[in-house]
Amino acid sequence: MNKSLILGWVIPGLAAVAVTGALLAWQWPVPDAGEAAAQAGFSEATAKTTADLVNIRAVKTGPQSLRVTLDISGGWHVNANPASLDFLIPTTLWARTDKPVRLTVDYPAGREIESGLGDAPWRVYDDGSVITATLAQATASNPLTVEVRVQACHDSGRCLTPDTLRARAAAP
Repeated sequence: MNKSLILGWVIPGLAAVAVTGALLAWQWPVPDAGEAAAQAGFSEATAKTTADLVNIRAVKTGPQSLRVTLDISGGWHVNANPASLDFLIPTTLWARTDKPVRLTVDYPAGREIESGLGDAPWRVYDDGSVITATLAQATASNPLTVEVRVQACHDSGRCLTPDTLRARAAAP
């Protein structure tokens, strides 16, 4: 091989590749402790869906009133209703007997978290959040099924696919 080719092109080219690699490695983001904990605590074998991390408890507190409590695994949350941004999936409550029941739902405000995108904080629900609703008509004799659509997201930002959770509303 020609000595001028090696000294003029190959060595400077290899040096440029090495410098580029070093700059990329230097600027590569290091996961924070919360993200590392999320990845360490998340196992594909144990949590594949939102339903693996979120449960609901529904109680009829009167002939036309309903209370739904969200049981959410530690370090996880679901989006509030209304959702903070259009692309976020809000928590939504429905009820039905043998047909849909009209509800007036009172969603809590939730707590604010930083979005990580530089915009305003997002509102989310944590473990123990309570959603209340008033039924348009009494359903004392009919069993009431409650459905809540939620999407579990870890506090570090990792989100799972949304699920619709179902529960029978227990009598007061």
